[in-house]
Amino acid sequence: MKTARQFASSIILRSGEPKVSKSTQIAAHRGGAQLWPENSRVAFRNAAKMDVDFIEFDVHRTRDGVLTVHHDAVLGRTCEGEGAIADMEWSSLRHRRLHDTDGETIPTLPEVLDILARGRPGLRLEVKYKKDRSRYLGIESEVLSMLGERGVRHRTTITAFDLEVLRTIARLSSDSPTIHLIRSDEYYAGGREIRECARKAKDAGTGEIALRIEDIREGDAEQCRAVGVALGAYAANDLPAIEKAFELGVSVFTTDRPDLAILVRHGRYC
Repeated sequence: MKTARQFASSIILRSGEPKVSKSTQIAAHRGGAQLWPENSRVAFRNAAKMDVDFIEFDVHRTRDGVLTVHHDAVLGRTCEGEGAIADMEWSSLRHRRLHDTDGETIPTLPEVLDILARGRPGLRLEVKYKKDRSRYLGIESEVLSMLGERGVRHRTTITAFDLEVLRTIARLSSDSPTIHLIRSDEYYAGGREIRECARKAKDAGTGEIALRIEDIREGDAEQCRAVGVALGAYAANDLPAIEKAFELGVSVFTTDRPDLAILVRHGRYC
């Protein structure tokens, strides 16, 4: 385990008065990736006990159609083995152990939904893409069906970097909330036109966009609201970034350190 994962138990608190938006919500990224092994059962069980609003996780699909919870399109960084998930049968993937766990294996989407269904926080599911950044064709309907079967469709926000994924979700399930994640390189290549990003998302049936926290400027949230779209953030993983997310009043932000985010929200931080 990383030292950071033990940090919450030894944290020293001091009072402070950061400007905190009461409406800004916290999403535990991959279950709290700096506290526990990311996208693991132990992470999801622990995150479900925290005072967070959402628990975020990622979904890929094996060659034989099994929906799995794993961030990277390829194995190796967080688990045993190598190779692309999209090219593998579930039978060859199911026994690959996650690093820094007590023998945990890669979970399936149904397993994760069953864990999170019992908790209070909402679910935030990112539909991933293959190693070559191509889409998993048809995955949108499969994800929606699984959410319905597990009784958590009404509690789940679906996110993706690929706007076509969200357009498909909107067509299949118009009442499912979605968020378009925007990469820094694409945002800067487009001239940082926040209103244009918001308009494209709205046209696709998406009610929110999310930028990397360092890409957001004061006034961006207001510009998005003028178009009828909310603004969120991702990768707010340290104290300055978390404080910035609250101060800017974003709708919701993902963080690898939900423990710090909770302290900031309540006016107590390191």
